Amino acid sequence: MNHPNFMPYMKYSIILIVLFSVLNGQRPGDIEVRQGVDAFYNYEHAKSIKILTQAREDYPEHPGVHVAWAAAHWRHNEANLTIEEVYTNFENHLAEIVTVYDSLVAKYPNDPEYQLYQGTAKGLKARIFLGQKKWIPTLVSAYQGFRIVQVAHRIDTTITDAYLPIGIVEYYAGMSNLLVKAGAEMFGLNPSKGEGIRKMEITATRSQWAWTESMSILSFIYQFIDVDQERALKYSEKLSKKYPRNFDFQVHYAFSLIQTSDLKRVKKQLDQLNQRLDRLGPRHQKLYTAYLEYLWGHYYFLKGEEDKAMGFLDKCIELYNAELDAFLANAYLLQGMILDKKKDRMGAVIAYKKCIKLDNHIHAISLARQYLDEPFQG
Repeated sequence: MNHPNFMPYMKYSIILIVLFSVLNGQRPGDIEVRQGVDAFYNYEHAKSIKILTQAREDYPEHPGVHVAWAAAHWRHNEANLTIEEVYTNFENHLAEIVTVYDSLVAKYPNDPEYQLYQGTAKGLKARIFLGQKKWIPTLVSAYQGFRIVQVAHRIDTTITDAYLPIGIVEYYAGMSNLLVKAGAEMFGLNPSKGEGIRKMEITATRSQWAWTESMSILSFIYQFIDVDQERALKYSEKLSKKYPRNFDFQVHYAFSLIQTSDLKRVKKQLDQLNQRLDRLGPRHQKLYTAYLEYLWGHYYFLKGEEDKAMGFLDKCIELYNAELDAFLANAYLLQGMILDKKKDRMGAVIAYKKCIKLDNHIHAISLARQYLDEPFQG
């Protein structure tokens, strides 16, 4: 299995750990956990950790508090520590909360919510293996967690949040090879991109709590894979307004504005992001600097300032160090398009081949193959 092929779906796996926190507003501690989760999504990580740590002490049997607490620590560490430290800390936190959920499931064996969180926590071990490029352990851990989530959903099909992980797996299986599709069918799933999107849309539009994560994933899909610019804009804009301090949501909103050629609004958005960049942790600064270089390059390409655009794209490629390579593929594609316009066919071909080599299933790869055969005309 190629690493890039798997990454578009696993990019969000870490954040899935908060999607189940607070389902129906019916348990003691729901308000506190919701506050912690909102702080988490709004990049107020220290505040989120403080709220959720206290909530764990006050409401130890709340289904979502433990997994949300682990998520808050992950995101805080991700912005500030080395990747090795991030994985070590996350593994320790997962071991702690899995023990808690095992105890809660043993105490309440007929409560599907505890099984749902137990499965989510166990499946998140896959995120560590994925980052270490250990493919077999990744699949085994993801499978173990997912099977528990499936059982919980069968017990109570009104838990609409469970449609999200099921939808993700069905979507991924739908774009994979026959072996993966056959495996998905064995687990009672429908390996279909359309069915996967349908389930994720259910969560995005009907869930009181998991809509955030579902919209985030759908926004990515509509921006990079099954391109639907208007739906991507709808979801990315809603997320950016709900969580104004979430830098990732703001970046994707800017990309939607670029895709819809709203140059006036995207210029304002990019200026604001430039001003906020130095407030991020050191690792996030490095990550999002590369993203912003791409966005500025695309902005100037749309304005017809191609030499300026190439400067930003070169810088994006030079600085790029993210696990997810969607923006990198788009940077190579855009370079090739500019070089084609400049009648530098050899340079364009090199750029398109670099794009295709990433092999990450996004729409840019298809365009690069198209322009490799027939030069981009502009």
